[in-house]
Amino acid sequence: MTLYNRYLLMLAGLFSLSTTVLAAYGQDRLDAYLTVFVIEYLVATLLFAYLDPKARRLLDAVGYVLFGGFLVIIILKVVEIIKGA
Repeated sequence: MTLYNRYLLMLAGLFSLSTTVLAAYGQDRLDAYLTVFVIEYLVATLLFAYLDPKARRLLDAVGYVLFGGFLVIIILKVVEIIKGA
């Protein structure tokens, strides 16, 4: 099995497991799922840091986009807390 296949299988397994666990706990907020997925993606990508440099650059670009989405969620939650207080 190639390195890329192991990486994709690991991501698929992590995402499936976390989706199942969050759904079992009755989580219905999209921001919770996105946060967990971003953290899993970043950890899995760090574990496979020895990927091909070109593939690594592409994965870093995807990571930046996901991290930006994560920051937007954090900003929206902070604004919600500030308005509620």
